[in-house]
Amino acid sequence: MLETQDERTPRADKVRVWQIDLDDAMRRSAAPLRAALSPEERLRAARMPDPVLRSRFEAARGAARHILGRCLGRPPARLTWHTGRWGKPRIAGSEGIVRFNLSHSGGHALLAVTGPRDIGVDLERAQPGRDIVALSHRYFPAEESALVAEAAGDRRHLVFLTLWARKEACTKAAGTSLLGHGLRLAVTTAPAAGGTVLAHDPTRRLPGRWLVHDVPAPSGHVAAVALDGDAPAHLTIRQWEPQ
Repeated sequence: MLETQDERTPRADKVRVWQIDLDDAMRRSAAPLRAALSPEERLRAARMPDPVLRSRFEAARGAARHILGRCLGRPPARLTWHTGRWGKPRIAGSEGIVRFNLSHSGGHALLAVTGPRDIGVDLERAQPGRDIVALSHRYFPAEESALVAEAAGDRRHLVFLTLWARKEACTKAAGTSLLGHGLRLAVTTAPAAGGTVLAHDPTRRLPGRWLVHDVPAPSGHVAAVALDGDAPAHLTIRQWEPQ
C-alpha cells in the first residue's frame, strides 16, 4: 500500500524503526546507495581499508538517506547532515520536523525516525569471550550487575546486552559520547506503560528523562530505542527493502 505524504511525515508520538540488512542492500542496490552519499561520506568510505566495513558503511548511510529523503520529500543526496558536539547527526533545516538515529552492528543496522523529539537507537550483538559479569560489575549499578551475575548461563548474555542497549540508546538520545555516564543509568526501574522503562539519572551526569523501548532485532542481536521525556509513542517496525 502506498503511503501519502501526511502518513510519511514524522510525528513526536510515533516512531518508525527500519531494519536494514546491509549486505543484502549492497548486493541488490549498491549504485543507488552510493549515489545518495555526500562527498564527505564517500571520502570517509574510501579511507576504510576493509572492503566489508566500507560496504556496510555505505549501505547504512545510503539507506538512511533514502528513508529520510522519503520522509521529507527530498532527494536523498540533497540532505545536508551536520553533527553536534558529540557527533549526533541532524538534517540541516529540518530539525523541527524530523529527528533520527542510526546504529549498526555487523551486517545489520537500525534507523529510528520520529518527529521533533530527541531519539537514540542501539543495536548490540553478542561477543563470545567477553567477561560480561566483570563488565557489568564495573559499569552497571549494583542491582543491575546482580541481575547479570544471577542470570542462568544461557540467558546471561541476553540480560547483559538488553541492559547495555537500553543505556546506549539513552546516551545517544542525549546527544553525548559520554557512554561511561550512560552505563551508570538505571534502566530496570520505573516501569512505564506498554512494557517500556522510564529512565533518569538522579546525579544529572546524563541529563533528561528517557522513555525506553526494547525493539525486535536480528538473530543474535538485541536493540532498544530511547525517547526524550515520558510522553508515550507508538513504534512501528519495518524491514527496509531497496528500490
